[in-house]
Amino acid sequence: MKRAARFWPLWLLLIPIVVGLLRLGFDVEVLNLLPGKAPVVQGLKLYQQNFSNARELIITLEGAEPEAVENAARSLADFLRRQTNLVMSATWQPPWLEHPGEGAELIAYLWLNQPPQLFGSLTNRLAPENLPSLLTSTRDRLATSFSPEDIGRLSYDPLDITRLPESVASAGAGFGQGQELFASSDGQFRIMFVEAKPDLASYRDCVKWYKEIKSLIGAETNTASLKGVTIHYTGRPSFVSEIGGGMEQDMGLPSLGTLGVIALLFYISHRRWRPLLWLLTLLVLILAGSLALGGLFYGRLNVVSLGFASILLGLAEDYGIVLYQESRSHPNLSLKEIQREAAPGIFWSALTTSGAFLLLNLSGLPGLGQLGTLVAIGIALAAVVMLYAYLPPLLGKEKSTLAAVADLAHETTRPVASTRRYNAFIWLLTALLVLAGAIVFWQRPPRFDKSPDALKPRNSEAYATLDLIKKRMNREQEPLWVMARGTNELVVANRLREIEPVLQRAISNGWISTFTLPSQLWPQPDNQAGNRATAQTLVRQKSAFHQVVLTNGFTTNSLVLLDNVLQTWASAMASPNVFWPSNANSQWILEKLTARTTNELLAIGLIHPLPGPGKNAGITSLEKALPHEGVLLSGWELLGTSIAREVLSDMPRVVIPILLLVLISLWLAYRNLKDVFLSVATIVFSAFCLALVMHFAGWSWNMMNLMALPLLLGMGVDFSIHIQLALRRYHGNLGLVRDSMGRALLLAGSTTVAGFASLSLSTNSGIASLGAVCGAGILISMLVAIYLLPVWWKACHRD
Repeated sequence: MKRAARFWPLWLLLIPIVVGLLRLGFDVEVLNLLPGKAPVVQGLKLYQQNFSNARELIITLEGAEPEAVENAARSLADFLRRQTNLVMSATWQPPWLEHPGEGAELIAYLWLNQPPQLFGSLTNRLAPENLPSLLTSTRDRLATSFSPEDIGRLSYDPLDITRLPESVASAGAGFGQGQELFASSDGQFRIMFVEAKPDLASYRDCVKWYKEIKSLIGAETNTASLKGVTIHYTGRPSFVSEIGGGMEQDMGLPSLGTLGVIALLFYISHRRWRPLLWLLTLLVLILAGSLALGGLFYGRLNVVSLGFASILLGLAEDYGIVLYQESRSHPNLSLKEIQREAAPGIFWSALTTSGAFLLLNLSGLPGLGQLGTLVAIGIALAAVVMLYAYLPPLLGKEKSTLAAVADLAHETTRPVASTRRYNAFIWLLTALLVLAGAIVFWQRPPRFDKSPDALKPRNSEAYATLDLIKKRMNREQEPLWVMARGTNELVVANRLREIEPVLQRAISNGWISTFTLPSQLWPQPDNQAGNRATAQTLVRQKSAFHQVVLTNGFTTNSLVLLDNVLQTWASAMASPNVFWPSNANSQWILEKLTARTTNELLAIGLIHPLPGPGKNAGITSLEKALPHEGVLLSGWELLGTSIAREVLSDMPRVVIPILLLVLISLWLAYRNLKDVFLSVATIVFSAFCLALVMHFAGWSWNMMNLMALPLLLGMGVDFSIHIQLALRRYHGNLGLVRDSMGRALLLAGSTTVAGFASLSLSTNSGIASLGAVCGAGILISMLVAIYLLPVWWKACHRD
């Protein structure tokens, strides 16, 4: 009871840990990893929130026979529509072809948005004195036309209401066309849109729904209608399922791999089960505590920050190994003496490493900032836990054994003499590496990849399917988006009018290829108000229209479209508000180009850049020319360049504070300029060797692994601190330093390397590249500190 009472402050730590675990959640949104203030990121987020249906799964069907692919799409859509507990809708062809009656609402809406003089032309066409000649013309066209489209349309539209003004004809998609949205030109490839019935609010909901849909479709592929047809999936449910499943894998598989490597290396080095099991137990507790504290501070952890687990395990274990090796090398020292000897190295190491990770918050990348904070919390926790909790349970029972082992080690171990031959080899190796690096970098400087590929999952079916759609649907060139925002319809309409001449000039100047704006689909409040009286007049003439049409040889079926158009105008006139079409057909079209939220309205247009390397200059010029208020230019093509520019501009803000932290820590640790210089030289030389390794491995820098530089600056200095403090402690005895601290750092560094290298198994490309670069960098820093630094140190401390 007295011992428990003595440790009551530690028990209080359970309160924030439990609260943190209860708050813990996971964020699978890739864009949340990027700087939220960047206009490109803001545009992409707006697009995903307002124009990308979060519940829409895209299914592709591909086969050799166009007719078989069409039948398969129809059959699969019918099958999915019967799954009423999972599927809200399944669309495999233009909605206006499946439900032609619903197209009348959009036609009425497009007419109502026209300037009064154009709307007046329809009134003139439908004037009583003009109707007989109009209907005669329609009959003649029906009798002589060879176009199935014209025959089908005019049979249901003898008054030719669907013949819109030329300026808006394209917006109506022809109401008999639009197959190019769903099928390739050869008919061998089709797209289907499936909307989930459940909300899919969390990534687990997405994973569950996606698995059920794939399972149902997988069973259905055995039917005759789907034989010989290849099916693939993309869309948000597919992406979220991949990313969410990858998060769970990234949290578990690399961490287990790191623990396995730690256990294997520790057992090979020490052949002791008890300290190994106790070390693994503390590591798991440190990891759980860090995760809980992360949940307490952040609530939701993102896909990148979960990589902290492997990094933390590799770093936290270092402190335990250093302490255990010190206790074996000095069995006659008491627990407090061992802790006192090892504490400075652990303290300065934890300070510089956690500081380096914390300063990742200055990078402007929230994903990496969160990862840095989690690792920093874990390092601070690990330093305290390992220093005060690891050795006490072990030293009591292992004291005599440790003494025997140490005595045997001192009897059999011979110091490695710093002979002239060995020193000459180290200096020659140093010179050769510097020379080789200078030659390589003179011929080919390090490359920086500005594409957004570092944000994508690896081996992603969803991304592969998206690329397949671009290829088969002839959409290789990714369009950019221009968004107009405003508080009401009139503001957005005016901004669209401001954007249009700018885009026309951009085509003339050779900045872009083409553009499409939703101006004709956006409600025009002034025109709707100006056309109200005319529309009411046409609504009142409904009976007269019926009489003339029926007396000129047409049936009542030909009046359905007219009646629906007049009914739409009557509904619009019944409300003083701006009219928006509301049926499923209209919504399917409008939701692709317009959005309405509680606080604002948005319209999106498409811009097709010119192909070739010079397109970036044109887009930069366009970005400057566009209105800045309420207008955003965005797109996936811009993301890589924009974020790369942000990351590069943020690098000094990240590196300089870490460099200052490192220099101050080195000075406080050494109080000697020679030793500070040697540590800095170790870091610079290690970075030089890392760049050499990356060159020959074919790696390139990207927006994610570039953050390895400040991390290596903070972590790489640890090895030099431990080695130089050991060289001081043992008065330059290289053999004793290598047998004690060198051996401990080899083991500790190897596990740190394993922690980062295991991130190369990550499903996220950026984290995998960050892990590979950090793993290589730490391995190089460790080897340089253990084998090269002592020779440099001896040369600077000849006394």
